[in-house]
Amino acid sequence: MGGPPPGETGRLVGQRVIVAGNLATVRWGPGHLQAPPSRTPQASATASGEASVEPSAPPQPSTVEVVGIEYDDAGLGKHDGSHQGSQLFVCEDGYGSFTKLEKVEFGVSIQRALAEKYFTALLPEAASKSSVAEEVDAMEYTDSKGREKAMSVELIGRYGIEQRQSRLEGFVEMALASTSVCGRYPEDVWEGDWCLPNLKSLWLDKTLLNDWADIAAICELCPQLEWLSLSKTRLAPLEQGKRFAAPRGAPVAPCSSRLVLAPFVCRVQTLVLNSTMVTWSTLLAVDELGLFPQLQHLHLANNRLSEGVPELKFQSDVDEKRRPFPALTSLCLDNNGIVDWHAIRRAVEAFPGLTELRLNANHLGETLDGLADMASDKTPRRLTAIYLSENPLGSWSAIGALSAYELLELRAQRIPLTDGHKPIASAMLVRQILIALMPTLMRLNASEVTVKERTAAERYFLTLVPQSGSPVIQGLSATCDLKAHATRLRGVHGEVVGGAATEEAQASRSALMNSLVEVTLRPLAAAILDQP
Repeated sequence: MGGPPPGETGRLVGQRVIVAGNLATVRWGPGHLQAPPSRTPQASATASGEASVEPSAPPQPSTVEVVGIEYDDAGLGKHDGSHQGSQLFVCEDGYGSFTKLEKVEFGVSIQRALAEKYFTALLPEAASKSSVAEEVDAMEYTDSKGREKAMSVELIGRYGIEQRQSRLEGFVEMALASTSVCGRYPEDVWEGDWCLPNLKSLWLDKTLLNDWADIAAICELCPQLEWLSLSKTRLAPLEQGKRFAAPRGAPVAPCSSRLVLAPFVCRVQTLVLNSTMVTWSTLLAVDELGLFPQLQHLHLANNRLSEGVPELKFQSDVDEKRRPFPALTSLCLDNNGIVDWHAIRRAVEAFPGLTELRLNANHLGETLDGLADMASDKTPRRLTAIYLSENPLGSWSAIGALSAYELLELRAQRIPLTDGHKPIASAMLVRQILIALMPTLMRLNASEVTVKERTAAERYFLTLVPQSGSPVIQGLSATCDLKAHATRLRGVHGEVVGGAATEEAQASRSALMNSLVEVTLRPLAAAILDQP
């Protein structure tokens, strides 16, 4: 448990803190409130000398110094910011609480968090070790009379700097998740220029980071950083058109001790912002500031982005050409409550280079409005992979409409059609139908579609088409042109006559035929006799 930063006791409102391992934000205080009266009965002696418990007059409640906090997660708090009928701060019911100041853990710099986890001996409070002789160099100089001389120079602290830097250079991955990191400054563990020159992956999940300026400052410490995860770290919103303020605690002249003054370019390619409650307005502001110019993979799961991707409006032709995150190829929008199928079109328009879109665990399929329009859109695009697992796709009509969208990869697992309380079909049957209806599909549910499997699926589908009473055909015919598919497949396989087996049995047989492996046995014993 750490106390508040020196001199900042009266400025705690808005600070991110940890209370009993849970993230929260200070909304009130510090201040003194009356503690609830003790409910413990007092013991008294009877005439026989035995102790008895008797209720006594309640003592006057004492006051304690507390802060009012708002937890990030529901169910951890006790109220909505009120105390004895007075509203001291405002939050949702079940998120607010008052806690003693000594139980609140405040943030530390990334330098201190790094030292506490990996270099405890470098901390000022660590036990002193035996001194190590510093390296002595010979420095040549010219005196006031023009004579060339040399003198021995001892660089105080050189040994410690070299030992620390050699260890920092060894980090390629680093996890500081669930720590009290709140920013880059103050740098109070060791002095001088320092960095993590070879770090490529950094996890800062569930920390006290709150300001994007601190994120930018930390990225400067990691010039080779490619993966940055900030899941469950609540960052303050940004407004477009505004520049970053200096990080809290930053020195007035931060460049005076830098060894390298070259312009910094962030190389982060993967940014994970799951469960951060970040908004698209903030993301567009971050892009406008050029913080992640090389970003390729953006993870935004569980952020209540119910519209998926907003309809972007551009003020001029220059803005139209300069799209946000121009290098973006993969976007994850899992578990955001998305209902509108047009979110796929908006994502393609906002990010023309997008090749992979993850929409798992949303509400796509509750209605088919917009699915047919989205699937029939033939606008050139690079999007070739969509993930729709755990969405309420519960009918053959949804499968038929989805199959019109040309893709190279599709994932649609754990859907009501196959895994609900009352599944309509087996996963094997759905796989066969999707392969037959989507001629460009190369991977389905993380499994490659082989030539043999496609042939079996397409021939099986041709046997189903004449069965007008089949629930599969009836559902598919409502949203896709079965005649066009049948004509295309007959051009490849000709007329195919099916047996009297059920749909499930035929699908199982097709899958079994596809799983068979051809083995050729060649006798070699006779050939051995011919060897010299």
